[in-house]
Amino acid sequence: MSELTAGIEAVALEVVARAGQLNELDGRAGDGDLGVTLSRGARAVLQVLPALADKGPAEVLRTCGATLAREAPSTSGTLVATALLRAARAAGEIGAAPDAASVRALLDAGRAGIAERGGAEPGSKTMLDALVPAVAAASAEAERRGSLEAGLAAAAAAADAGARATVDMVPRHGRAGWLAERSAGHEDAGARLVAIVLEAAAGFAAGRGAAT
Repeated sequence: MSELTAGIEAVALEVVARAGQLNELDGRAGDGDLGVTLSRGARAVLQVLPALADKGPAEVLRTCGATLAREAPSTSGTLVATALLRAARAAGEIGAAPDAASVRALLDAGRAGIAERGGAEPGSKTMLDALVPAVAAASAEAERRGSLEAGLAAAAAAADAGARATVDMVPRHGRAGWLAERSAGHEDAGARLVAIVLEAAAGFAAGRGAAT
């Protein structure tokens, strides 16, 4: 496997492992099936990764996005797939030695895709409440000419803090908007998903960095 496909494998496995947590959170203001849906999509992504080992970043991300859109046809699945497809367009900014600027480019492209497709804004108790601070943290690390590992670690920490902050937010978008009372005092499932993804990616990058 390439570094990118190995990293995506680590993320997909973590999404599968955390399906129960995501279902529980989603059940507070949704159908309670976010973990089931995304883990199904993650398993499908795992199946296509071996054939992508020698492909470039754009093709890898585009194929993973298309696979997720097909296998996890839900609101959240569509948003994550959109983020991957937008990130694929920005993959040209990834050089031979990806760094924090690469993290910023991919995350910001994904953020833009989710915002446009979902129509939500930060503060509405959605994925964006974890993703927007993650982009800001990666941007700050990029300004310091930080490494890939530093960019992902900063983004993951910011996403975790952002997900935790949704506990005190009132949802104003989608189905959760009219089930606001049920979600009171609980994290948003989509925001926690973003944190899980970035924490898994950061952990993988840190492990690879330590091994070299």
